[in-house]
Amino acid sequence: MAHTTPRVWVAGWGHEARAEVRLPGGAASSIALDTPAWMQWLEMPTTRSFAYPIYDEQAGYIRAFMTVRKETRRRGSDYWVAYRRSGKRLGKIYLGQSAQLSQQALAAVAARFLTVATRDAGLNDRKEVNTQRANGRSSSGEATTR
Repeated sequence: MAHTTPRVWVAGWGHEARAEVRLPGGAASSIALDTPAWMQWLEMPTTRSFAYPIYDEQAGYIRAFMTVRKETRRRGSDYWVAYRRSGKRLGKIYLGQSAQLSQQALAAVAARFLTVATRDAGLNDRKEVNTQRANGRSSSGEATTR
């Protein structure tokens, strides 16, 4: 049986965001973030990772997902770390213990990853768009209207 990583889905981005983690199968199909059930789920030994969306408000869609993993340190405590690949680079941001893992903290880390990805891809995207406009063509090869 294939392993499916649980995903967090956010409804209503911004100040009124409501997020829940959707679990693959099982009796409880979703758990709201920042609730006692969320904290219990994070502390379970079987909970090792989940995916969190990186939402781009300017574009109006989810650009990617970051992977949040529970790692055990030498002292025996578990800590959460967020990972996101951008090109050949793997970004890593320390999140802390389960008690520190809130919707607000996850959204802040996702925003940091989005800033890095946008900065890294920004120059390449601008060059590609400028070249296409100079040729009077869109990326599909059709003429653009101005």
